[in-house]
Amino acid sequence: MVALAAASLFPDLTLTIALTPPDFIMEGFYRGDRDGAGEWPSDGSSLSWQGKSLPYLPYAYRHPQYWQQMMADGKAGGDRIASRPMFDASERLHPIQEAETIKVEDIRGKVIFVGAEDDVLWDTCKYIRRMLSRLNALPHRCRAEALLYDHGTHFVFPQSMLKTMLPVGSELLIRLMFRAGREYPGECRQTRIDIDEKLTRSILEW
Repeated sequence: MVALAAASLFPDLTLTIALTPPDFIMEGFYRGDRDGAGEWPSDGSSLSWQGKSLPYLPYAYRHPQYWQQMMADGKAGGDRIASRPMFDASERLHPIQEAETIKVEDIRGKVIFVGAEDDVLWDTCKYIRRMLSRLNALPHRCRAEALLYDHGTHFVFPQSMLKTMLPVGSELLIRLMFRAGREYPGECRQTRIDIDEKLTRSILEW
């Protein structure tokens, strides 16, 4: 989200890599410990531009239901946490407005969207397809590429990047966090390897 929003506003950015992106600005959130909740809505935008908050999609739930619902949805699906049902509910309650939509048509150069269908944090593949449809419908300044996978979880990091961030235990972390990581570990790893190869090639070409 941050990469896409920044690229739509800064014309000097000519290669944009968006991992698990939404096509809208999210409400902000805080992390910590509040009434037993590890995260809660901020009642404000997650991003600002030139000192002004950007319009955003408000979450469907407020504190403490926000955290309780994500934990319950995660437990029901066998994941450590899941917010995809909450984002679906958020869109039902508040259909996304044009002002809240990221203007991907203003991005320069190349933009690469990366997502997996089994992402339980939000339906990133749906959002990526909406962005592609938006680009098809509007004059735009970028060349778009979408890397969409059946399996990969929310952690669609390039394999080498994941190993750099977590030299030990990265595979275990993914299995602990997400049911898809346990059920499809080989497929998820192959997704990360494929992303690694394709993004590396795009960076070198750029």
